[in-house]
Amino acid sequence: MVTAATVFACAVATQPAFADGSDPASVVRVSGTSALPAGCGQPEGDGYVLNPNTEVQPMVARDPKRPWHLVTIYQQDRWNRYGSNGAVAAVSDDYGATWHPSASRPAFSRCNGGTAANGGDYDVTTDHWVTMTPSGAAVAASFSLSRTGEVTAILVSRSGDGGKHWDAPATLQRDDDPEFFNDRPSITADPYHPGVVYAVWDRVDTRSDGSWVQPVYLAKSTDDGRSWSTKKAYDVPTNSGAIGTELVPMADGTLLIGMHDETDTTAATQVIRSTDGGATWSAPTLNVAAPFTVGTKIPDPDDSGDPVRNATLPLLAAQPNSTVVNAVWQSQDADGTFHVAYARSTDDGKTWSSPVRVDRTPTGSAAVPAVAVSPGGTVAVTYYDFRNNTSAAGLPTDFWAVTCAKDCTSSGSWREQHIEGSFDARKVPSTSSGRMLGDYTGLVSTGSAFVAVYGAATGDTANPVDVHSATFYN
Repeated sequence: MVTAATVFACAVATQPAFADGSDPASVVRVSGTSALPAGCGQPEGDGYVLNPNTEVQPMVARDPKRPWHLVTIYQQDRWNRYGSNGAVAAVSDDYGATWHPSASRPAFSRCNGGTAANGGDYDVTTDHWVTMTPSGAAVAASFSLSRTGEVTAILVSRSGDGGKHWDAPATLQRDDDPEFFNDRPSITADPYHPGVVYAVWDRVDTRSDGSWVQPVYLAKSTDDGRSWSTKKAYDVPTNSGAIGTELVPMADGTLLIGMHDETDTTAATQVIRSTDGGATWSAPTLNVAAPFTVGTKIPDPDDSGDPVRNATLPLLAAQPNSTVVNAVWQSQDADGTFHVAYARSTDDGKTWSSPVRVDRTPTGSAAVPAVAVSPGGTVAVTYYDFRNNTSAAGLPTDFWAVTCAKDCTSSGSWREQHIEGSFDARKVPSTSSGRMLGDYTGLVSTGSAFVAVYGAATGDTANPVDVHSATFYN
């Protein structure tokens, strides 16, 4: 049996050579059975169901100075509600060809070694994100909370050795009052200002009069993720708010935040800008209406009543040392199916191209897009789809990539590659919002290649879902 102490170098999928002679994706396994202590976590009951030996929703980061060094973090042992028992990290020192579990784990929950003394005394943890600073440190973020969600916190943990050992977490925001709900952090090291790291998230305030507001909060570190200051960064009108915030620094010092904005009656993909280090923010410069709200389920191809969760939110990728930034998000067609929308800015996010669809899904929906860009400007987008769901058994699901080297604002410029599949998405964890392929996956450029890190069902009932890593080229 594969255990967490194993170096996961075995290939789990092979692809034929492409017709144009380019290399197929190389797929390896990152995770195996649960790395958490046996029996840790709350017992099942009262509607809470554990999915043991499942790993979902990974994020990946690359060392800015050592592109062969990667770190990923993902959820371990997912519950049907409110996250997982723990977070697990792994590192690669060969561009993602092999992965090694970290020697320690960030104490984002009790199953991760969290206690009241070290700041990690939480039942569950979810929504992990990781970045790497110019010094080679890894900094990870977590949404940690009580089982019922009445206590919520945003935590960060630093690893000075690039993801191998993790320090006790720092608390950026904690609320014990259920009127407030912290959610969905992301974390970004500024590649142009060594030592500067940003974290952003949303904080829901459900008021006693029935109204609500969901502003953006921002924490900043100027000492490489060791200490932090937190403030409300972007306020919103009553009965509106942001979720899925991601901050991206540009080469000239401009900061961008991509997010999904909702009111009681509308939704939109938005990007806001700051030119003063995050002190003030513009009105949205990208503002594309969305016909769906977060939680709208992806249509079930079999109409089985067992749909796929849809909480995917906008993602940004800035081309290094340029004024170019790329955005992807899920759009929805009139027939209810979901697809991957793409827009591009060449002026630091001031203006944006008209959105185009870039997935190549022939029928049904494309789900969970991620985006990355190489130093030379080649853009890659990954996603899942269900085009091979041609039988009544299960929900065959494949993982795909599209790449574009030029004219990316034309949908015909994108070339598709099959990365992995099919696997049965009815074997991934069931949540109250549908089957959880993930709210996001990890994707980075390593220079000449891209490395994707994502979840896939295994077909093994004792180890239903693993995290896989795939290396592919344009």
